[in-house]
Order: sequence, then C-alpha cells, then structure tokens
Amino acid sequence: MRDKINPRSVTVVAGLLLEGWALYVVGAAPQRWRPSLIVKDEPTAHALYETMMQAIQQARSLSYTSVCSTPDDRTSTYRVWLKKPNSFHMEQTNDGSLKSTTLLDDGGSLWIHWVGDRPTLLIDTQTSRGDARSDVYIKKATLAAGSSISNEVAMFGTALAGLILDPSIFHKGPDPLEGCIDGIRSRGVNPVRGEECDVIEVGFLQARRTRYLWLSRQDHLPRRLKEIVRDAEIRVTVEEWSNVAVNAEIGPKILTWSPPKDWRPWDPPKPEDSLLESGQEAPDFKLDSARRGKIKLSDYRGHVVWLYVWDAGTPQCREEIAGLQQLHQDYSDKGLAILGFNGTDNRRIARAFLRANRITLPSVLDSSETTVRLMRDGYGNRTKTVPLNYIINPQGIVVYAWFGHEHDPEQVLAALKDAGLGLAQ
Repeated sequence: MRDKINPRSVTVVAGLLLEGWALYVVGAAPQRWRPSLIVKDEPTAHALYETMMQAIQQARSLSYTSVCSTPDDRTSTYRVWLKKPNSFHMEQTNDGSLKSTTLLDDGGSLWIHWVGDRPTLLIDTQTSRGDARSDVYIKKATLAAGSSISNEVAMFGTALAGLILDPSIFHKGPDPLEGCIDGIRSRGVNPVRGEECDVIEVGFLQARRTRYLWLSRQDHLPRRLKEIVRDAEIRVTVEEWSNVAVNAEIGPKILTWSPPKDWRPWDPPKPEDSLLESGQEAPDFKLDSARRGKIKLSDYRGHVVWLYVWDAGTPQCREEIAGLQQLHQDYSDKGLAILGFNGTDNRRIARAFLRANRITLPSVLDSSETTVRLMRDGYGNRTKTVPLNYIINPQGIVVYAWFGHEHDPEQVLAALKDAGLGLAQ
C-alpha cells in the first residue's frame, strides 16, 4: 500500500521547487531577483527563528557535523565542537581529500594547522606560496567577542563550499545579517531523515539573500539549511546537520592542542599585504557605470579620488555608502571625486539599492571577468573583501589603502590631505 501523503509536506515541496530547490533534482534554476521575492514577516515563523537562535546561544555546549554542497558537486564537511565560554574546535575537509584544515580555540589562543603540506591559501603572496609548506601552524590571539569563525575559514579559501550558519552565533557573536532581515514566513512541516521539522524561509537585504531552515521540533536546531544568494551569479548552497548533540560533555582532549615536535610557527600574510602600496600607480580601467555609459579612472586626473569597492549584500557597505554620498555632495566641487566600484552584484539589485537610498555618486557596476581580474590582480583584493578603500592622488598614484568599515578617521583625513585635498578644519 502506498504511503499517505501529508498535504502540508506537498505544500512545502511545491514552494521549494518554485524557489529553486529543484536545482538539485531536475536541473531547474532558482529565480532571479525581483521585488515580489521579498519575504513578508509572519510572527509565528519569526518566533521559530528566535527560538532557534536562543537554543544555540543558551546551550552550554553544541557539537554537530555539517556537510555543505553546491549544485556543481563541490562538497565540504565540517566537524564542529563548541563550548562556553569561548572554546571551539573545527575540522574542515573537502570531498575526495584526506587533508583537513583545523581551527582550535582553547580560550587563550587560536591554533590553525594542517597535517603534512599546507594548501595554497587565498592570502598567499608570490613570496609566501613557497614559504613554510610542511608541518607548520598558525598561533593567533583567541577570537574576540563578535569575531566570526566562518570568516576565519573563508579567509583561507580552503573550503569548496562554505558554511551557511556561522558557528560564532553559539558564543553570542553578532550575526551580521541579523539587522537585515526582510521577513520570515512558514513553509510548513517536512521531515529530514525521519525527524519532523518546521520549515521557515528567511529573506535578507531585499531578497538579495534567501535562506530556508528545517528546524527540528525536538531541539529547535537546524537539520538542513539552504541558501540562495542573488548577485551577478545565482549561488546556491545546502548545509546538512547530523550527529547533533546539545549540552553533552566535550572533554579537554577535543579543546586543547600543542604543536608536535619539529613543527614550526608560521606568520601568514594578511589580506592587506596584497594591496597596492603608497607610491604605486592605480591601474586604469574603463568599465560599465551604474547609470549609462562607462567610467574611466583616468578621466578623474586632477582630482583626489576615493575609490570605494562595495556590494549591496554587505551590511557595512550599505551603511557606509550613505556617508560617502554626503562627502560627494559636499566636496565634489572642491577637488574630491568619490567613485564607487561594484564588481559583484546583479545589476537590477544594485541599481534598486542606489535608487532607494538616493545615491548619486558615480559607481562602476560591472561584473565581467575583466573586472574580476582587475580587482584580484590589479588592486590586490585576492580575498574579495569589501568594503575596500583606495585614496588616489590627482596624478593617479595610490596614497593609502585599507579594508573595512570602521577605520581611524585621522588616518583617512591625513591620507586625503597627503593626496592634495584641502579640507576645512
């Protein structure tokens, strides 16, 4: 006799097919961005999300295995142990490889190591690629409150598929997307490996990012997550949780490590090490504008240029670009050109964001391969970190460069003055 079909499960499956889950079963593509994808908030579904966050943050310990995959069969496995107040152990491996990247924070230091030869990392420079290849480890200060474990992993670039849910939430680290939720709605009930789960859909940043969470009715923690990111390309990741244990004992053997005899400490390059240095010429470009036509850097000769690399999916960029818009209005006739540079976003999403926030400063909006190579090889942004800032003098020479949202304003003012801008006191 055929199993009875749960009508609510049918609703869930049908909805997920519409949103792109069929990518994994029949090859259909997820929907491209449009305003109707923006999720309206449902209080009951929002409460399920809050209950999940509380379950993670109030646990004394949490361990699980996470398998993350993409439609092109790129798969990474993470074994995760988390313990209060500030300890964790993570081992990351890729499908088909025995080599693992291990991160372990014992509450005093963060240790990162590989067995045997270390892989080539995103942050490697020409010099460091051949440096310290075998039996090395990195020792850093323990992760500060608010730091991201996922970002630490992503910075190395060793994973084929990244985590959707940042383990740092367990240590009450702030979720950078927490304040960017459009809404949360229910997608019914659906089992995962025989376990009943409430399915919710969470929309972020005006539908630029959508997550589906299968939350176990037993402990309110995820058993499956799916994320759709709509930028220049539509990117889909699925994360499957198993071996979930809450408040189980995690012994010191898991949460302590010391380097074996003859292993050497290695000080890796920083992302900033690949940026252009003061005195180097900023590579010229002629790329598509967010409006019509092209933007050519050399057309701004005679102006001090603040080149601001941004994307609409980064909360810091969304906050900071409003301040740069004000500078554009105040100083565009005084020799300062604020020039945005977006090489990652879907054109419709970026233009909608600029219109909604009344951003009129000129900005490149070009996701071509030429742009990708320019940022990576010309401007040294190997890790694709944003925001990225360059101060360029009227002759096209770099004066100062830095990553990040928060920065010493005195250094920025000094760089603008060094570039030749007269600023009122």
